[in-house]
Amino acid sequence: MNRRSAVPFALVFALTAPGCGESPEHASDFRSEGHPASVAEVEAAVWAFHAADTARNAEGVSDLLWPEFTMLADGARLSFAQVTTGSREFMGSLELFHTEWTDVEVILMGDDAALSSFVFRDSIITIAGELIQTRGPTTLVWQRRGGEWKVLFADADHYPIQP
Repeated sequence: MNRRSAVPFALVFALTAPGCGESPEHASDFRSEGHPASVAEVEAAVWAFHAADTARNAEGVSDLLWPEFTMLADGARLSFAQVTTGSREFMGSLELFHTEWTDVEVILMGDDAALSSFVFRDSIITIAGELIQTRGPTTLVWQRRGGEWKVLFADADHYPIQP
């Protein structure tokens, strides 16, 4: 799998659920019964994803994805199986993986749905010594099941950074 399709995420997502066009301060207007979602819960999941990613922990990343997860990476649609297999291969080919996530934003879409977005900047050194630097936007759609937040859909675009 090539570098661009194996890298972690960014996603563009259009929700059709009630309230998707509302601002976060109106999120409580369309919450279902049960424990209300909080931005802090989703942010914790986002940073757990970041920690697994930077630790080159492909299993940790996969554990944060629902089995029916799909991704749009640089225009290519990828399944859960493709992403988990590609992540293992990709992370195993690295000597160093550093990523910075800025402009992290979480928008609650209801009790059990949230959207997070951020801008990443990756610096990677392969086992062969090649330096690869990319940047781009990422959007993740989170879903909570049984009290656990995981990613259902992701979209990422990687743009090379010239040294």
